[in-house]
Amino acid sequence: MENWRHRESPLVSVVCITYNHERYIADAIESFLKQETHFPFEIIIHDDASTDGTTEIIRNYAKKYPSIIRPIFQKENQFSQHRKNTLQIAISYARAEYIACCEGDDYWIDSGKLKIQMSEMQKYPECDISFHPVIRKCNNGKKRDKILSKHSSHNKIFSVREVVLGEGGFCQTASLIVKIDIFKSIPDWFFDVPIGDYFLQILASLKGGALYINKAMSVYRAGSFGSWSERMSKDEHYAHDYLVRILKSLDDVNFHTNNKYSKEFNIIKRKVCFWMCRNPLLSFEKRNQIFSENKKTFNSINKIMWHFFYKNKGMCRLIFTMRNYIFDR
Repeated sequence: MENWRHRESPLVSVVCITYNHERYIADAIESFLKQETHFPFEIIIHDDASTDGTTEIIRNYAKKYPSIIRPIFQKENQFSQHRKNTLQIAISYARAEYIACCEGDDYWIDSGKLKIQMSEMQKYPECDISFHPVIRKCNNGKKRDKILSKHSSHNKIFSVREVVLGEGGFCQTASLIVKIDIFKSIPDWFFDVPIGDYFLQILASLKGGALYINKAMSVYRAGSFGSWSERMSKDEHYAHDYLVRILKSLDDVNFHTNNKYSKEFNIIKRKVCFWMCRNPLLSFEKRNQIFSENKKTFNSINKIMWHFFYKNKGMCRLIFTMRNYIFDR
């Protein structure tokens, strides 16, 4: 970084979205600053009106690295009011050709991440998006660390269909680098999606697929305080609103792609609905409401599983616990 000339345009804009990440944001920023590259990059941090000490931590880093860190501080929380897509707000400030994403409670663990990813992307100019495996770190200590999104033993390009069927977890946010041109041509419906990661992956892979780089270079914190996953498990109204909005968004992206992937999107709709129905963290009343509202979405197996297993609260919780024990250890 010492060798950069201030007039040089950055090749990569690191975009960090944060809200109430006082415990974690310093780890994220430090991991950005440790990047060793032969090209300049900038760090854009969007703080969505945090109510803890996140804002002050960001201010201190911005004062220390004014030529690299560009903070954006909201006075009112944008996400909760559905006003604007916070990622899109941050990217509107970006000056680079590529966007590297990382949320404020995640961080990078390889000082060569940007250099490695950019080197591979330049070999495949038709690819607008690249990603890599990440390490899932559980803050509650109940689960072991686990590698996510490891889809191959070598670098390869995955098709749009594979990205769609892989759901949002196919590419972890902390691993993404996307060409800024994708954001410049984002359709209007994207600004209403409840969570943009999945739909961004689809839009960015339409042209040339998604470039997979077989090296874990980031950490995803699961269940961190203030995270999306934590809120989904505690706020039933939020969870139901999320379901309604994501089903609409799936219809929107299906229309956007001229129904080319209708079969795949219908599979995802069924999975999302049934996932909500068998989530024991939601009350039976809420799960039953979701099942009734989306009955047409389910196949025969889903309906049998619901009536014989998941409709029973005790059985639902037992299956949930056993599944977590077997698959998430």
